[in-house]
Amino acid sequence: MQEALFRRLWEELDFDDHPYPGPHTPTPQGQLKFTAHKGAVSLSDDRISFRLGTGNDGEKSIHRWTIEPEKINEGPERLGEHRWSICPKDLGLNLSAFLAVNIGPPTAIEGPPANPSQKSVLDKRVLLGQIRNSLLPHLKDWTWHLEVDNKQDRMGWYIRAPEKWESLFTIFAGLGWHPDTPQNKHGFLLFERAPPGELDRPDEEEPNKLDALRTVALCNSQRGALTRLASNPIWSHEALPHAVENLPGDVQLWPPSMGRWPLLIARQTGEVGINNPLGNPEKVAEWMAEIVTALGPTISTLSTKIDGLSWQ
Repeated sequence: MQEALFRRLWEELDFDDHPYPGPHTPTPQGQLKFTAHKGAVSLSDDRISFRLGTGNDGEKSIHRWTIEPEKINEGPERLGEHRWSICPKDLGLNLSAFLAVNIGPPTAIEGPPANPSQKSVLDKRVLLGQIRNSLLPHLKDWTWHLEVDNKQDRMGWYIRAPEKWESLFTIFAGLGWHPDTPQNKHGFLLFERAPPGELDRPDEEEPNKLDALRTVALCNSQRGALTRLASNPIWSHEALPHAVENLPGDVQLWPPSMGRWPLLIARQTGEVGINNPLGNPEKVAEWMAEIVTALGPTISTLSTKIDGLSWQ
């Protein structure tokens, strides 16, 4: 149960905050240490230390344990106290029972309700849970990473290809908006990888090279898995977005020659997607599942390590 809690807290960690050196995997590295305090528990491995509950003993990543999920601070401070608290609904019955034994029941947020930094994020947590439940069957062994305050135009899950594939391909699934009109949110999904040579960490060099080869194969005009979604087999020959007309919403293929990270970008349109996505989490999750299902043949190729192509 301690390892399950560590893995769940790792998912709350922004992808960009993963310690280096060390892998992105949620599996604890080295010895997993667990300590129960009054009102809190601490867990740590060779990379990071977590605290869930009250107080602060210098842990790198601190999460508050509350009755309902709340916005704790304005963010986007890296590490430290996380912007959103965690509640029993976020962890499920078994982990919540484990915490009840070790630290007692969750707490209510102190302070006046009018404080703008203390607002319920229950609707967002519900949406994220629906998205996860909907996409999990399609993304076996992929790892999930929550991002709520690191981008100006989105919040949601970054879902990363299994580590054993040696790939940096990622799916983003959540809400998107234009930075000038954040009130106009919609379902938003990306299928992306880093272009050749664009690295965030030194250990990404080899996966980046492999992904460049995979990208060439995916966009091949005759056999490419992404090309199956296109109405024009030479869609990738011109540096312009290519609309995917047989999928719901505004779905576009972005050729590698555009120099952008996404290869597919999807925005939910229509009444559900534009007017009230937080009020219709099932519809948003169903739409995303349809997009990811269409990406199934593409995803199935990513575990292959391609040789014999020049990635330059």
